Amino acid sequence: MTFRAAVALAAFAGALAAAACSDQQPNTCFDSNGFSYGFSIAGDSTLVFHWPANRMPVRAYAEPTGATPANVVAGLQAWVGALHCGEAWFTLVADSAQADIIVRPVAVLPPQPARAVSLAVDTTLTLSGPVRSYIAPLPGRDSVALAGCSRMVTTHELGHALGVLAHSTDPADIMYPTPRRSTLSVNDRYTLQTLYHTTPTIRPFPRTP
Repeated sequence: MTFRAAVALAAFAGALAAAACSDQQPNTCFDSNGFSYGFSIAGDSTLVFHWPANRMPVRAYAEPTGATPANVVAGLQAWVGALHCGEAWFTLVADSAQADIIVRPVAVLPPQPARAVSLAVDTTLTLSGPVRSYIAPLPGRDSVALAGCSRMVTTHELGHALGVLAHSTDPADIMYPTPRRSTLSVNDRYTLQTLYHTTPTIRPFPRTP
């Protein structure tokens, strides 16, 4: 299952050639009236990550538990839909050992880093392995509330996995620290678009063939 900006995502008919920005007016790659709230860790412009063109399609693994696969599909659809010029696309893989992004539900989150968002990188600013996202339920929620919350949080965490390493200060954005919506705002979209037109400083880990 492959996700590209130019594909009719509801059909999942396969990968189609996406138009490059060079074939269009430059501003067609960006939503109008958008604002970027930033995408680097702690506002440090030396720490910028996104998946480069030579890693397309990005391989995503969804733990086959409960609604996790459906939530990952929905989250990837949302983010791919924000990219108008074929900057990135993704494919689901069945083997986590082949994945660039791994999403797993857990009962309790692992210990959190000092920063709200972090990537495991070595001294050369290269990822040490796949980007891992963990989704844990909040206590005291009924099943309906948990289902909606899980969908929102999965989409939020996929935003980080795609390189939006900052949080928005606006609760109207899905990248607010505690997301309150299931769809991307114009600012979420514009932030991702800006990121994928910015030269990254952090490199992905070497991929296993």
